Amino acid sequence: MRLNVSKWFEEAVPARKRVVTLLIVVAAAVFMLAGLAGRIVDTHDTFASSDRLAAVSLILSGVPDDAAPVTLLDVDDETRFSWKAEGATPHAALAELASLASRSGARSVLIDFDLSMDTPDTPGDPRLLSFLGTYPADAPLLMLVRRIGFMRSAGSSVLQAASATPTPYDAVTRDKPNIRWVTTLNDIGSDRVVRNIKMWQTVCDGASGIAYPSAALATAAQGSRGNEHSERLAQFLNARVTVECGAGDVAPPAWPPVQQQSIQLPYVFAGGQSASALMKLDTPNGTTVALRRISAAQLVSFGDGAAAAVGEVDRDPFAGRVVIVGASYTESTDIHETPLGTMPGSLILANSIVQAQRLTAVEPASPMLRNIMALLLFLIFAVFARYLIGLAAIVGIGLVSVSVLVLVSRLYGMESGFEVVAAAITGFSLFKLIDAFAQLVMDIPKRRWRAIFKP
Repeated sequence: MRLNVSKWFEEAVPARKRVVTLLIVVAAAVFMLAGLAGRIVDTHDTFASSDRLAAVSLILSGVPDDAAPVTLLDVDDETRFSWKAEGATPHAALAELASLASRSGARSVLIDFDLSMDTPDTPGDPRLLSFLGTYPADAPLLMLVRRIGFMRSAGSSVLQAASATPTPYDAVTRDKPNIRWVTTLNDIGSDRVVRNIKMWQTVCDGASGIAYPSAALATAAQGSRGNEHSERLAQFLNARVTVECGAGDVAPPAWPPVQQQSIQLPYVFAGGQSASALMKLDTPNGTTVALRRISAAQLVSFGDGAAAAVGEVDRDPFAGRVVIVGASYTESTDIHETPLGTMPGSLILANSIVQAQRLTAVEPASPMLRNIMALLLFLIFAVFARYLIGLAAIVGIGLVSVSVLVLVSRLYGMESGFEVVAAAITGFSLFKLIDAFAQLVMDIPKRRWRAIFKP
């Protein structure tokens, strides 16, 4: 019996292949123990994952010149420790940060914190109430985040917007045209990855209601020369209320060109502190980075219920930029998985604001055109797999995918580019599975049970 097993092993796996296999196993073990295996696998996955290819293509294609540069004033762990903050972030400190940004020439300011209270009768912070109540009419656009409650209707698994949570700051902002309440809702996928954001959210009260724009949509409405689309934004939001609350049908407004509620977000930078150097923009004032990220503790101190600026502040990180007062501290629940890794919600917002003009202006390709492009790309993948060795095929597929993503994204938006490449990669995976099964079936008559081994 032992002799038969040995003979079978010699026939199935020749000596030369055993030596090569042993060398490969040893090399893989060394890489694994040295920590290099993970990097190699990640590099390989980059050419097999549509998410990673999308990230690579964006780094190569960059962002349009009319993109809005962003500065993130980050309430991070260092800030929370410095402010001795537990629970909710002090609203007085948020007011001081927003005031600092608006005085320093910001294009607009977004306070990315839930300003509602645990109980409806809790008064607002005096410093924030004063800041909002005296906000000048010529000050930049100030965006505040409205928390929206959802519920499932009877017999349905779909979540519907049911309420907009009031805050103690509603009364002082009601008659301020340059203070706008926005939504920061993401459209989280079934795998918990945020690839899409919601451009608006409508909350109905019978046949009436209110539609809240996203920060990206509100930024796009500013245009490049003042608030040139503000009236059009109001018309668009009113039309969404009319349609979504069942009051009737209206003709789609002329602006924005793209009127999809959930839209693919073309990420520009990841969550690392070095992300600010990835993308640069050409502005009237010269070249600048797409993102600046500053710890809030470097700008504002907080103690005994009072907040104050820390010394003199340079205008350069704020002038002409959209300033987000956001959070990334460890206890924050606003942390999400994205195609570029884990990042706080404020950084997802920053990505959407930088790409605001592209999100609202580039109309996606039609379903038929997307299918045709995906089919052509799949055929290219199949040719590579058939005539090239494995490594060459993977590299070729990756390079072609990135090129197609760059081209299609510029012509029809990132969502169309992502769908084309994702469909082609899915078809290619199915092709490889069917091809392997066909090879096995054809080898069985000739090699019999040895067909399960490589020739």
